[in-house]
Amino acid sequence: MPEKEKRNIPVKVYFDTDNYKRLLNKQRRTGISLSTLVYELSVNGYVKEPITKEQTAYIRDLSGMANNLNQLAREAHTYHMAYVENRVRNLADRIDELLIKISEK
Repeated sequence: MPEKEKRNIPVKVYFDTDNYKRLLNKQRRTGISLSTLVYELSVNGYVKEPITKEQTAYIRDLSGMANNLNQLAREAHTYHMAYVENRVRNLADRIDELLIKISEK
């Protein structure tokens, strides 16, 4: 829809209590007005939620862990996998935990 085109036709919508609470929750997370949220959901079928500071920190941590994993892979090639095996397992466990935290949001 062109930005200059005004939305001038109102539509009244009724929600049950549970779905209204879910809608308010989504409105709080996205930071947009309730009418804009309902409009975006009805026209586009979704509203893209912004990444939280917590998720940004998780992604930054994950990036650092990926770098560590690359370094461990180089060490495994140079020395032997047994030399870095415990560190790889520990890092893999930490990565798993972080991916679970990210997916829960």
